Amino acid sequence: MACLLLASTGAKAQSDSSKQLNEIVVTANRFPQKQVNTGKVMTVINKQEIERSPYASLGELLARQSGITIIGANNAPGTNNDLYVRGGGTGKTLVLVDGFPAYDGSTIRSTFDLNFLPLGEVERIEILKGGQSTLYGSDAVAGVVNIITRKNENGKPALGLHLSTGSFGARAADLSNSGRLKNINYKLQYSRSAIDGFSAAIDSTEKKGYDRDGMQQEFALAQFSSAYKSNWSWNANMQWSKYKNDLDESAYKDAKDFVVENENIQFTAGIARKLNKGMLRLNYSLNNSNRNYFDDSLDIAGFAKFIQSDYEGRSSYLEVLGNLDVAKNIKLLVGLEHRWQHTDQYYLSLSSWGKYESTLSDDSAKTNISSAFASAVYNNEKGFNLESGIRINQHSRFGSNVTYTINPSFVFANQLKLAFNLSSAFTAPTLYQLYDGYSGNRKLNPETSTSAEISLQYIGSEHFNARLTGFNRSIRNGIDYDYINNIYFNNAIQKTNGIELETGYSEKKWNIKLNYTYLKGEVTTTNFVYNPSTWGYTAKGDTTYSHLFRVPQSSLNASAGYQVNSKFYLSISQRFAGKRFEPIFGGKPKELASFNTTDLFGQHTIGKHFNIYAGLKNMFNVQYQEVMGYTARGRNFVVGVRVK
Repeated sequence: MACLLLASTGAKAQSDSSKQLNEIVVTANRFPQKQVNTGKVMTVINKQEIERSPYASLGELLARQSGITIIGANNAPGTNNDLYVRGGGTGKTLVLVDGFPAYDGSTIRSTFDLNFLPLGEVERIEILKGGQSTLYGSDAVAGVVNIITRKNENGKPALGLHLSTGSFGARAADLSNSGRLKNINYKLQYSRSAIDGFSAAIDSTEKKGYDRDGMQQEFALAQFSSAYKSNWSWNANMQWSKYKNDLDESAYKDAKDFVVENENIQFTAGIARKLNKGMLRLNYSLNNSNRNYFDDSLDIAGFAKFIQSDYEGRSSYLEVLGNLDVAKNIKLLVGLEHRWQHTDQYYLSLSSWGKYESTLSDDSAKTNISSAFASAVYNNEKGFNLESGIRINQHSRFGSNVTYTINPSFVFANQLKLAFNLSSAFTAPTLYQLYDGYSGNRKLNPETSTSAEISLQYIGSEHFNARLTGFNRSIRNGIDYDYINNIYFNNAIQKTNGIELETGYSEKKWNIKLNYTYLKGEVTTTNFVYNPSTWGYTAKGDTTYSHLFRVPQSSLNASAGYQVNSKFYLSISQRFAGKRFEPIFGGKPKELASFNTTDLFGQHTIGKHFNIYAGLKNMFNVQYQEVMGYTARGRNFVVGVRVK
């Protein structure tokens, strides 16, 4: 299929590569580089694509990209958006916000909550796939998602207003102001949203009167940067996000008084010195997240009647790095970084057995990791590119480890780009896995991986591009749970392979995109078998099974946009998710049916400063489940106005 697509465009081939490939990206090599000059498999979602989509959240938008599955993006408001890239489990993809790692050290997998960032605050997203630990450290096993927020870089005064409403009682307002004050560029923003929602759990009898599970959110941002022309530059940013949402007890089971409050504060600052042939940078970030659960379940016949749990995770990041043009065709990147993580946790439950309390203090539940890394990039005029790099890490618990990258690519006659990437990566054990009082194991080693990918991309047309990628990833020392000794341990071996096909066509009126992903993955681990006579488990050798729970083996996304005239834009999008499997504790996984959804979007520009838009999602009201027992959104709409 890919060969046919490539061949069919031969008659239209032009000497210039597509506009997207000439676009400057920063995530691939950690310094500005044309996309055509990197062998990395990258996807860029720009500002126009974000504004011309019917999606209201980061999770919804990311779920439409090749190789990416977001579990929870279409469930009740406030549901965790679990990020899977190329079948890699949660915690295997590093999320960056403006290039800084974003963690929540209080969670089992240290994952960042995508709900904290409103989509309207995002300028662009750069998605980098494959093992990227050499440049980015821990967790970049399946890839990196760099979420770049909107900034005021030219200092021009601007006032922005964004209002929207939609299904399930959704309403949102966003106000921003930016400009220049003497020698400082600034941007201030505040947004507030709420949605009445719907029952998170499926009411299988349709007679129980399950209540709505809604969400309320606030977001504030302040950005400052130097405006004067100098070899020195600086920036300081702070963003705060807080939301509260209702939860249900479990799959198919309602809860009337179960709520969670989530809060995140992120502070980043940097200073840079421009050199004759490069740049020297010093960066720092602080990320603090709080989750507070309150479950008063007196109305439910169950074990626990009252649960209160509080989780705080703090992470800090400090780096110094420099890039230098050491020769005509060679760029060198070197850096040092240090990361800290802490967590403070409290759990209280009241049940038929009485009171139970547990704590995890940040005095003991903490880790740090220091790293030194270097990467060299070679680009010549004949189309040959090569990146190679190495990183050395020293962790406070497991000691040292090393990762590497070898990434050659070649551009043939400005028509085809062939790239190969061989890399290793790692995921450090999380604070929970190390220090939890019940199941933690302080002797855990990092999960380590080796990834290989090969891609062939057609770049010979300004209007059409296509890329076919095959990849393979193997993870060793996978962290699993021992049901006999009730402790985490290193045991699992995970293997994943697949293909991705991405195509796009754009010209003055049309913008068409299509991507298809096929995944296959299995994990080999200890086979724990339940023994009803002892109410416990016994180990009986090893077992091998697919690890792609809730992730479709085949998925396809397609969209077509048409600029009707200078003022009016229309688009239609289609999503197909193939069969998935829901894990069943102690039983055989259950297959979930495949599904198709269709979305419509329209936008009308009024003058220079106004545009109105409307989106209709899942227009045929397809009933499906992303997570068994939990409600996925049926037909729903959003309408809004932007004032710039």
